[in-house]
Formats: sequence, structure tokens, C-alpha cells
Amino acid sequence: MNRHQAWSRGRKALVLLLAVTGIAGAAADKAAAPQGSVTLAYKFAPGTPLLYKESSTQTQDLDMMGQTMSTVSTSSMDITLKGKGPKDANLLVGVTIDAMATHVQSPQGDVTPDLSGVIGKSFDMVLSPLGKEVDVSGAAAFTVDMGQAGRRDLSSNFQGLFPDLPDRAVKIGDKWPSEDAIIQKSDAGDIHLNFNKENTLDGFETIDGRECARIKATVKGTMSGALNQGGMALALDAKLEGTETWYFDAKEGVFVKSEMKGTMGGVISIESMSMTIGFSGEQKSTTALVKK
Repeated sequence: MNRHQAWSRGRKALVLLLAVTGIAGAAADKAAAPQGSVTLAYKFAPGTPLLYKESSTQTQDLDMMGQTMSTVSTSSMDITLKGKGPKDANLLVGVTIDAMATHVQSPQGDVTPDLSGVIGKSFDMVLSPLGKEVDVSGAAAFTVDMGQAGRRDLSSNFQGLFPDLPDRAVKIGDKWPSEDAIIQKSDAGDIHLNFNKENTLDGFETIDGRECARIKATVKGTMSGALNQGGMALALDAKLEGTETWYFDAKEGVFVKSEMKGTMGGVISIESMSMTIGFSGEQKSTTALVKK
């Protein structure tokens, strides 16, 4: 197989690989700031279902053999969460996947994986009161076929689902760091995403009748992986950065909404062909609690 044939064989898989590696509206008014400091903690009251909608749009440009290929991918997921009471010092939360979709547009054609097999599936996750996903292994039982990008499980969709809260009472202007390590597992290999955030309590707003703390965060991250796509061994190395604004109902202990936008850039190395492919991209994503 010559260089051109090998590249053509793996090109569609590479486009889909990057497209599905997503970094996956409500009325707002100013709210009176509480006096002094506020303590933030997740509560998940048993018997009270919470419906969340996630959506993401990602654009990417790949520099391949002197040509630029642009792709646009969109993804969405609707989930219902139900508190099931304490689990040791943490919270047990039931998760149901109500809807999920992914669509990729590229010069190689459109790709819409069939995700119907996971819709309606449920599992339990364990969450700390500060928002750390302690156990999402139940999601690993559900897999989706991403075509040439491989079959992957859904655990990565939930490993960084919730923003992390401070371990102390905070007032406006206070900052705290947080980290997320996400592993996207597939039969083509694993992709590792690591995020570091600096969160700042920026103020307070009323979102759909909820008095919420407004947090603004700067985000930096890395993405790496050793994969086999279309018969080619690939090494992925990228950096990411962005900003996020998210809202938390301090009284009820409920995450309400987040809006994130970011950029990425990096290289894909194909050792057998002594080739590197540069890529860059932008992403916007939102997660919002659906008003009852």
C-alpha cells in the first residue's frame, strides 16, 4: 500500500475521530447577593427528577498534505437524574438517557451514528457533595458504534458532568481550582482529556425563578491518545483553552446551567508514514436544567 492509498483509507476515520471527541436558554435577571459568604453543595433530594439538556457544536480544520479539510459536528444528549439518597459520604444518583444524537459534516460525506440502542438506558452514579464523579462505571455497560472511529462506551460522557464546588464558604470574588480527568475508551484505543479550571464566584442571578450563584471559569486542558484508525497507528497530542460560565442554586443544591466556548490545536502523528497532520478547532457547548 502506497502513502496516498494508506492516507485515503484512514482519512474518514480520522475525521470522525476528531469530530466525536467533543469538549460533549433560560431567562436571567440579577439577584440580590447574600450577605457574607455562601456554602455550595450538591443535594439531589430523593424523589425529585431533574431533566438536563446538553448540546455542542464543534468546527475543525485539518491541514492534510497541503490541503485544508473542514468538518462540523453537532451532538446532543437529554438525561433525567433522580436522587436516591446517601451513599456513604456521597450521593447516589439514578441516570436515564432520554435522547442522544451525533452528526458530522465533512467533505468525505455526512455521518450520523445510530445511537438508538442506548436511549432509555439507566444506571446509577455516585457523586460527592462537591461535584466529583466518584463512580460512573455503570455507563461503561452501554456502547455506541462510531463507524471507523470504533465502538466506545459512554462513561466519558459522565466523568466530568458536573462542575466542582469549593470546599469552603465563598464570597463574591473568591476563587478555587478544579480538575477533571476524562478517558474516552473505544476499541480503537483510548483518548485522555485533562482539564484545569480556575473558578471565580462572579455574582448572583435569578435563572427561571432560582436564585443562583454565577461562576466564571478559565479552562486549560490537554488531549492525547494512541489509536488505530483505518489500519493506521495514530498518536494524538493537543492543547485546549476556553471560558465557562455556570450557575448553581445554592439553596436547593442544584446545578442549573453552563455555557462554554473554547479552542483547540494540535497534531496527529502517523509514524509509519513519517507524517504529522496539524489541526485546529472551536467548540461551543451548553448544559441546562429544563424548567418544569
